Amino acid sequence: EIPSVNGVSNGRGLATMYRPLALDGSADGIRVVKKAQIVQMTQVTSASAIDTTIGIPSRWTLGFHTGLDNRALGAGSSLILAPGAFGHCGMGGSAGFADPGARMSFGYTMTKQGTGIVVDSRAQSLIDAAYRSLGYREFGG
Repeated sequence: EIPSVNGVSNGRGLATMYRPLALDGSADGIRVVKKAQIVQMTQVTSASAIDTTIGIPSRWTLGFHTGLDNRALGAGSSLILAPGAFGHCGMGGSAGFADPGARMSFGYTMTKQGTGIVVDSRAQSLIDAAYRSLGYREFGG
């Protein structure tokens, strides 16, 4: 483990970690953060045309990615989420996020690392399916 750059989990673990953030800051009677902090977590605080660390355009909330529609740059460079959702992706395709508007948390890990710097088609297709199951239409163009 290297703090702030590595995590070991499975998809269920990621979704469980984000669950309180999707449910106004608490789950199972345990408050993790105040509801006002969730609102702050949904707001973009930093955006760059080229992120110097990952080499693609990025948008950040307070420590989290928000949706990144970089499809014009090719596969593995986007994370398409509904507005207000926030989370993080891992190199090679894993992803976890909270969507307070949908009251949904999501986690995906894989057994074979992909080549993208953000999520690849495996994760994005599952994210899209989760949103469709909640009645959302395609978004992000």
